[in-house]
Amino acid sequence: MMTKLIQKLMMVLALVGLALQPAAAAAKSKDPIKVSNAKAAAGTQQVAIGQFTLAVLVERKDNAKAGGGLLGGGFGGKSTVRSRLEGVTPEQMQAVADAAYEDFAAKLTAQGFTLIDHAALAAYVAPLKAAEQFAEKTIVVGKDDKAKALMVGATQTGPLRLMDGDYNMAGIGDMGTRQTAWKTQGAMQQYAKDTGVRVINVVYVMNFAASDEYGGWHRSTSSVKVASSLGLAPEATKVTLVGPGTPAQLVLKQPIGVGGDYFAKADAMGGGEKAVRAVTKVLSILGGGGSNSVKKFTFTALPGAYPDAAIQAAATANTGMAERLASLR
Repeated sequence: MMTKLIQKLMMVLALVGLALQPAAAAAKSKDPIKVSNAKAAAGTQQVAIGQFTLAVLVERKDNAKAGGGLLGGGFGGKSTVRSRLEGVTPEQMQAVADAAYEDFAAKLTAQGFTLIDHAALAAYVAPLKAAEQFAEKTIVVGKDDKAKALMVGATQTGPLRLMDGDYNMAGIGDMGTRQTAWKTQGAMQQYAKDTGVRVINVVYVMNFAASDEYGGWHRSTSSVKVASSLGLAPEATKVTLVGPGTPAQLVLKQPIGVGGDYFAKADAMGGGEKAVRAVTKVLSILGGGGSNSVKKFTFTALPGAYPDAAIQAAATANTGMAERLASLR
């Protein structure tokens, strides 16, 4: 009798748990911007934009793995898709970064912030080595996914300077870059301490594709599908507010997309690569393992389509970030 009662109680608790899961998930995903160390933003009035960086993704590597299913039977294999952006010029990227900066500055002013000229801050960071404009960096954009991005600093903020935490480096990274990033943050903190002016660092990661991944240890197969998607990538897109102490940070938690067709997708696998892929697939299956898959695509920007749409995505982010910064005061 007691055993049956316990079983019924466990079933009720399980059903209640399932019912609460969607509500809990909705609560977690409700806020499109996550704020850390919000107290550091309290009382902010005067701000200087230290750096406005547009990180343009130019190459993605999306992966999915399968473990072979609950009954075993070997490994389920791995699926990889490599995608590359084509047809966007450095001049267009620079135009997007500059326009996004102007829009952000205007929206900060509209929210009641006093925007301080960048010149005084520039003197603090001038002794430090600047990053190369359009420098290619490998960044982490997902659990198993990496991407290459061109770092484009807005003309208005001068030489490109990357601060610690501006982007998630893949692997160990360049220690020289990390050390300079730490020193840059330290210089900005010293400026804030000396002047009472907070420093805003912006990194917007502009994406060109989105992936749909299927796999997991309990799956017998894996797959990755990619489609064109112009907009800002979540998690990697962030705004940092630097004061004398630990900075406050605003991180985009949901993608900001722009509807429409902006790219022509094409298969980039050569004939030789396809032949090798077919042979490898057969050998893998005969050997009792899962089937590994590698695909390559190019996404070529349609003439004249990219800049305006990218600026629109950045402007949408600017609105949310400026409003959230104002709410933290």
